[in-house]
Amino acid sequence: MKRFFLLLLCFVGVLGYSQKKYHFDYALLYEYSFIDSKTKKSNLYLINSKSINYYLGESRDKDSINMNLIFLDHNGISSVSRIAIQDFYKAEVFSNECNSVVKHTNQYKNKANDYAFVKHNDTLINDVSYYHYEIKSIKSIKYQKRKKIQSAHLIIDKNSQEFTPLLYNPLFYNLYSKTPILPNGLFKIIYYTNLKGEITFKQELLNVVKSDKYLTIPEECDYTKSPK
Repeated sequence: MKRFFLLLLCFVGVLGYSQKKYHFDYALLYEYSFIDSKTKKSNLYLINSKSINYYLGESRDKDSINMNLIFLDHNGISSVSRIAIQDFYKAEVFSNECNSVVKHTNQYKNKANDYAFVKHNDTLINDVSYYHYEIKSIKSIKYQKRKKIQSAHLIIDKNSQEFTPLLYNPLFYNLYSKTPILPNGLFKIIYYTNLKGEITFKQELLNVVKSDKYLTIPEECDYTKSPK
């Protein structure tokens, strides 16, 4: 009987410390700029190459020794935490407490009904052929002008089909969930255009690095288990 209670206490202890764990097997470094600004900045994403559901991004201020880690699981979790830059590269596991975790509500889910994927002819960059898809509003031109709606262009690497699409934008994710026609592959370039066809924003992939990092969320704030 004593042994039974000891085992029970151990089991309860394990439950109390159980966590949801996310794995990141690649790091993607992008450089981006707004066309009306000459300043270029970089974005780093940690991804799971087999999952479209989650990613970990970072942002930092110029000359700062710290960075913000921005995590999103489209199924219901988001978190923002802060870490020293040198610790980020050393860490194998990023552990979150519930006070940094919030329930992610997909409030723009129905917006996907206002957009569609458009497949264009392949794009050549330095004699290499890439897929070219556009995420375009299907609302009236008058509406698009009033709301200043832009189109997103995805230039996709054909030689990286082991990667699922990086759907960091909720609209991308919602539209793909509704119409999953994007091919696998890394986004070589992402750029936005206005109604005049002018490029307003451009983000380009600079580097791809193997990774083996994890992020944990306490089970008590695992909102992916909550009713949708």
